[in-house]
Amino acid sequence: MFKVLENGQGNFLAAEVIDEYTKEDFEAFRKAFEEKISQGNKRVNILLKIDKLDMKKIHLGAFIADASYSLKHLRQLRHLAVVGSSAFEKKLVALDGKLFNRPEKELIEKYFDVADLDKAMAWAKS
Repeated sequence: MFKVLENGQGNFLAAEVIDEYTKEDFEAFRKAFEEKISQGNKRVNILLKIDKLDMKKIHLGAFIADASYSLKHLRQLRHLAVVGSSAFEKKLVALDGKLFNRPEKELIEKYFDVADLDKAMAWAKS
């Protein structure tokens, strides 16, 4: 289940994925992201909380749609804070960051433990 945590004015979007990630969840994320772009934000900072996501319940169609969409919109992303609770999640974020981080363009993906949610929020908004 996809749930928006914060989507006010500005270029910041905070969301949480709980239990499973479906194509409907991806569409909800896409809609929230595109709303940010339609408000005139050229780049969006995102906080994604996944500590309650069951990685075995990520639907393949949702994963493919999400990955494809993300690759097409890399230029519109800036800071991506992923908040989780496992070493596996931390390693996935590190791997993803090695492939896609562009610090010179301020495109940075960073992992935070759920205990550091406030730090993650502050970093993602910076």
